[in-house]
Amino acid sequence: MEGLLDAGVPLAFGTDYPVETITPFRGLYAAVTRMNEAGTKTYFLENKITRGQALYAYTQGSAYAEFAEKHKGKLLPGYDADFILVDRNLYTVDAPAILQSVVRESFVAGQMAFAGNVKAQ
Repeated sequence: MEGLLDAGVPLAFGTDYPVETITPFRGLYAAVTRMNEAGTKTYFLENKITRGQALYAYTQGSAYAEFAEKHKGKLLPGYDADFILVDRNLYTVDAPAILQSVVRESFVAGQMAFAGNVKAQ
C-alpha cells in the first residue's frame, strides 16, 4: 500500500465486506503489521503502512471515496461528527492489542447512538 500512497492514490478502507466480521480493528492490525492475527505469518511486508495512514483511510479516505469529504471524515465544526470511542489508544498500544479493541461509545451526527452494551436513546 505504501507504493500506492507514494503514487498519490487515496486509500479508502471499510468494513462492509461479507466474508469477515464487521470490525475495523482487524483491518487496522493487518494494514500496520501485514501479519495474520496469530502473528505467525507475514504478507507483503513492503505494503505496511503507519497507524495514522490506516486510520486516515478508514475516516477521511472513506469520506473521500463517497464524495462526502466536505462533511465527513473529520472532527471539525460543520462536519457530521460520526465517531467512536475505544478502550485503548490505537496509536500507541502494542499491535496485537489492536485486535482486542472494544468500542465503548458510538456517536452519529454528534449524538450518542451506542454506549457499552446498551443502545442509547
